[in-house]
Amino acid sequence: MYYHSEPLKYVKYGKIFPYESEDSWMLPAYKWLGFYCNYYPQVWLSRSHSCITGFRSFNIMKKQKNVIGNRKNTKISNDSILFGFDIIKGFDIDMELWCFLLNGLIGMDLSSSLSEFNEKLTKYFNEHLVWLLKEGYCNDEEMEKDIHMKGWDRLRDIDAFIKEYLFVENDQVVVPNLNLKSAKKIICRNEKQKKKLRKMGFIEDRIQIKNIKNFSF
Repeated sequence: MYYHSEPLKYVKYGKIFPYESEDSWMLPAYKWLGFYCNYYPQVWLSRSHSCITGFRSFNIMKKQKNVIGNRKNTKISNDSILFGFDIIKGFDIDMELWCFLLNGLIGMDLSSSLSEFNEKLTKYFNEHLVWLLKEGYCNDEEMEKDIHMKGWDRLRDIDAFIKEYLFVENDQVVVPNLNLKSAKKIICRNEKQKKKLRKMGFIEDRIQIKNIKNFSF
Protein backbone atom coordinates (compact mmCIF):
# COMPACT_ATOMS: atom_id res chain seq x y z
CA MET A 1 0.00 0.00 0.00
CA TYR A 2 1.44 3.37 -1.03
CA TYR A 3 0.88 6.89 0.24
CA HIS A 4 0.41 9.25 -2.69
CA SER A 5 3.75 10.82 -3.53
CA GLU A 6 4.87 13.56 -1.14
CA PRO A 7 7.35 16.36 -1.97
CA LEU A 8 10.30 16.08 0.41
CA LYS A 9 9.71 19.53 1.89
CA TYR A 10 6.35 18.35 3.28
CA VAL A 11 7.64 15.09 4.74
CA LYS A 12 7.44 14.80 8.53
CA TYR A 13 8.76 12.11 10.81
CA GLY A 14 5.40 11.44 12.38
CA LYS A 15 1.71 11.98 11.77
CA ILE A 16 0.51 14.06 8.82
CA PHE A 17 -2.95 15.42 8.10
CA PRO A 18 -4.61 16.17 4.77
CA TYR A 19 -4.16 19.60 3.25
CA GLU A 20 -5.50 21.15 0.08
CA SER A 21 -5.29 24.59 -1.48
CA GLU A 22 -8.39 26.70 -0.86
CA ASP A 23 -8.79 27.27 -4.59
CA SER A 24 -8.41 23.59 -5.55
CA TRP A 25 -11.08 22.40 -7.97
CA MET A 26 -11.05 19.07 -6.11
CA LEU A 27 -12.44 20.48 -2.84
CA PRO A 28 -16.13 19.96 -3.70
CA ALA A 29 -15.44 16.29 -4.43
CA TYR A 30 -13.54 15.89 -1.17
CA LYS A 31 -16.36 17.66 0.68
CA TRP A 32 -18.93 15.32 -0.86
CA LEU A 33 -16.85 12.29 0.10
CA GLY A 34 -16.60 13.65 3.63
CA PHE A 35 -20.35 13.21 4.09
CA TYR A 36 -19.78 9.45 3.79
CA CYS A 37 -16.37 8.83 5.37
CA ASN A 38 -16.87 11.52 8.08
CA TYR A 39 -13.63 13.45 7.50
CA TYR A 40 -12.62 16.13 5.01
CA PRO A 41 -10.28 16.53 3.21
CA GLN A 42 -8.72 13.07 3.10
CA VAL A 43 -5.30 11.42 2.97
CA TRP A 44 -5.23 9.12 -0.07
CA LEU A 45 -3.43 5.79 -0.43
CA SER A 46 -3.13 3.28 -3.25
CA ARG A 47 -3.65 -0.37 -2.30
CA SER A 48 -1.01 -1.78 -4.61
CA HIS A 49 -0.28 0.46 -7.58
CA SER A 50 2.51 2.97 -7.11
CA CYS A 51 1.81 4.22 -10.64
CA ILE A 52 -1.30 6.10 -9.45
CA THR A 53 0.50 7.96 -6.67
CA GLY A 54 2.19 10.60 -8.85
CA PHE A 55 5.72 9.34 -8.11
CA ARG A 56 6.39 8.61 -11.79
CA SER A 57 4.93 11.86 -13.12
CA PHE A 58 8.34 13.48 -13.64
CA ASN A 59 9.49 10.70 -15.95
CA ILE A 60 6.15 10.63 -17.75
CA MET A 61 6.48 14.36 -18.45
CA LYS A 62 9.90 13.83 -19.98
CA LYS A 63 8.52 11.20 -22.34
CA GLN A 64 5.46 13.13 -23.47
CA LYS A 65 6.52 15.96 -25.77
CA ASN A 66 3.02 17.44 -25.77
CA VAL A 67 3.05 17.95 -22.00
CA ILE A 68 4.45 21.29 -20.95
CA GLY A 69 5.12 21.98 -17.25
CA ASN A 70 6.85 24.90 -15.62
CA ARG A 71 10.20 24.31 -13.91
CA LYS A 72 8.82 24.77 -10.42
CA ASN A 73 6.23 22.02 -10.77
CA THR A 74 8.75 19.70 -12.40
CA LYS A 75 11.19 20.25 -9.56
CA ILE A 76 8.53 19.43 -6.95
CA SER A 77 7.56 16.29 -8.85
CA ASN A 78 11.18 15.20 -9.09
CA ASP A 79 11.61 15.81 -5.35
CA SER A 80 8.79 13.49 -4.34
CA ILE A 81 9.08 10.62 -1.86
CA LEU A 82 6.96 7.47 -1.92
CA PHE A 83 5.92 5.74 1.31
CA GLY A 84 4.97 2.07 1.38
CA PHE A 85 2.90 0.58 4.21
CA ASP A 86 1.41 -2.66 5.34
CA ILE A 87 -2.35 -2.83 4.85
CA ILE A 88 -4.01 0.19 6.45
CA LYS A 89 -7.68 0.06 7.33
CA GLY A 90 -9.52 2.95 5.75
CA PHE A 91 -12.47 3.98 3.61
CA ASP A 92 -12.39 2.17 0.25
CA ILE A 93 -12.74 4.07 -3.05
CA ASP A 94 -12.78 2.68 -6.60
CA MET A 95 -10.41 4.87 -8.62
CA GLU A 96 -12.02 4.54 -12.06
CA LEU A 97 -15.49 5.56 -10.89
CA TRP A 98 -14.08 8.27 -8.60
CA CYS A 99 -12.29 9.88 -11.55
CA PHE A 100 -15.50 9.78 -13.58
CA LEU A 101 -17.78 11.37 -11.00
CA LEU A 102 -15.32 14.21 -10.31
CA ASN A 103 -16.73 16.06 -13.34
CA GLY A 104 -20.18 15.83 -11.81
CA LEU A 105 -19.03 17.68 -8.70
CA ILE A 106 -16.99 20.49 -10.28
CA GLY A 107 -18.20 23.94 -9.35
CA MET A 108 -20.37 22.89 -6.42
CA ASP A 109 -20.47 25.35 -3.52
CA LEU A 110 -18.70 23.95 -0.45
CA SER A 111 -21.67 25.01 1.67
CA SER A 112 -23.97 22.70 -0.33
CA SER A 113 -25.84 19.98 1.53
CA LEU A 114 -25.45 16.29 0.77
CA SER A 115 -28.83 16.25 -0.98
CA GLU A 116 -27.71 19.15 -3.21
CA PHE A 117 -24.48 17.36 -4.09
CA ASN A 118 -26.35 14.15 -4.87
CA GLU A 119 -28.96 15.99 -6.92
CA LYS A 120 -26.21 17.27 -9.21
CA LEU A 121 -24.59 13.83 -9.39
CA THR A 122 -27.92 12.25 -10.30
CA LYS A 123 -28.35 14.75 -13.11
CA TYR A 124 -24.77 14.14 -14.26
CA PHE A 125 -25.20 10.35 -14.45
CA ASN A 126 -28.60 10.62 -16.14
CA GLU A 127 -27.29 13.01 -18.78
CA HIS A 128 -24.32 10.76 -19.49
CA LEU A 129 -26.60 7.74 -19.82
CA VAL A 130 -28.86 9.63 -22.24
CA TRP A 131 -25.81 10.53 -24.30
CA LEU A 132 -24.69 6.89 -24.41
CA LEU A 133 -28.14 5.75 -25.52
CA LYS A 134 -28.28 8.50 -28.13
CA GLU A 135 -24.90 7.44 -29.50
CA GLY A 136 -26.09 3.85 -29.70
CA TYR A 137 -23.70 2.43 -27.14
CA CYS A 138 -26.53 0.49 -25.51
CA ASN A 139 -26.40 -1.90 -28.44
CA ASP A 140 -22.65 -1.95 -28.63
CA GLU A 141 -20.13 -4.28 -27.08
CA GLU A 142 -18.48 -1.27 -25.42
CA MET A 143 -21.66 -0.52 -23.49
CA GLU A 144 -21.67 -4.10 -22.27
CA LYS A 145 -18.24 -3.46 -20.78
CA ASP A 146 -19.38 -0.27 -19.04
CA ILE A 147 -20.30 -1.89 -15.73
CA HIS A 148 -20.79 1.44 -13.97
CA MET A 149 -23.32 2.88 -16.41
CA LYS A 150 -25.15 -0.42 -16.65
CA GLY A 151 -25.32 -0.35 -12.87
CA TRP A 152 -26.63 3.22 -12.87
CA ASP A 153 -29.26 2.34 -15.48
CA ARG A 154 -30.42 -0.45 -13.17
CA LEU A 155 -30.37 1.42 -9.86
CA ARG A 156 -30.97 5.13 -10.64
CA ASP A 157 -30.25 5.93 -6.97
CA ILE A 158 -27.01 7.60 -5.84
CA ASP A 159 -26.71 6.01 -2.40
CA ALA A 160 -27.39 2.50 -3.69
CA PHE A 161 -25.09 3.05 -6.65
CA ILE A 162 -22.03 4.32 -4.75
CA LYS A 163 -22.42 1.63 -2.12
CA GLU A 164 -22.30 -1.07 -4.79
CA TYR A 165 -19.74 0.44 -7.18
CA LEU A 166 -17.71 3.26 -5.59
CA PHE A 167 -17.16 2.40 -1.93
CA VAL A 168 -15.66 -1.00 -2.66
CA GLU A 169 -12.31 -2.62 -1.87
CA ASN A 170 -10.31 -2.18 -5.04
CA ASP A 171 -7.39 0.21 -5.54
CA GLN A 172 -7.71 3.25 -3.26
CA VAL A 173 -8.23 4.00 0.43
CA VAL A 174 -8.73 7.28 2.28
CA VAL A 175 -7.88 7.92 5.94
CA PRO A 176 -8.15 11.01 8.20
CA ASN A 177 -4.40 11.06 8.94
CA LEU A 178 -1.28 8.98 8.41
CA ASN A 179 1.83 8.28 10.46
CA LEU A 180 4.76 8.35 8.03
CA LYS A 181 7.03 7.04 10.78
CA SER A 182 5.36 3.63 10.46
CA ALA A 183 6.18 3.27 6.75
CA LYS A 184 7.81 -0.08 5.93
CA LYS A 185 9.37 1.19 2.71
CA ILE A 186 10.48 4.71 1.79
CA ILE A 187 11.44 5.28 -1.84
CA CYS A 188 13.44 8.32 -2.89
CA ARG A 189 15.39 9.25 -6.02
CA ASN A 190 18.93 10.03 -4.89
CA GLU A 191 21.49 9.94 -2.09
CA LYS A 192 20.80 13.55 -1.11
CA GLN A 193 17.16 12.77 -0.38
CA LYS A 194 18.11 9.63 1.50
CA LYS A 195 20.47 11.61 3.71
CA LYS A 196 17.73 14.11 4.58
CA LEU A 197 15.25 11.32 5.36
CA ARG A 198 17.78 9.57 7.56
CA LYS A 199 18.46 12.83 9.41
CA MET A 200 14.71 13.20 10.10
CA GLY A 201 14.76 9.85 11.87
CA PHE A 202 13.57 7.37 9.28
CA ILE A 203 15.22 3.95 9.56
CA GLU A 204 17.98 3.60 6.98
CA ASP A 205 17.18 -0.01 6.11
CA ARG A 206 13.72 1.08 4.99
CA ILE A 207 14.96 3.83 2.66
CA GLN A 208 15.53 2.82 -0.96
CA ILE A 209 16.86 4.82 -3.88
CA LYS A 210 15.08 4.07 -7.15
CA ASN A 211 15.54 5.81 -10.48
CA ILE A 212 12.11 5.07 -11.90
CA LYS A 213 12.27 4.45 -15.65
CA ASN A 214 9.24 2.23 -16.13
CA PHE A 215 5.74 1.72 -14.75
CA SER A 216 6.16 -1.23 -12.41
CA PHE A 217 7.96 -2.02 -9.18
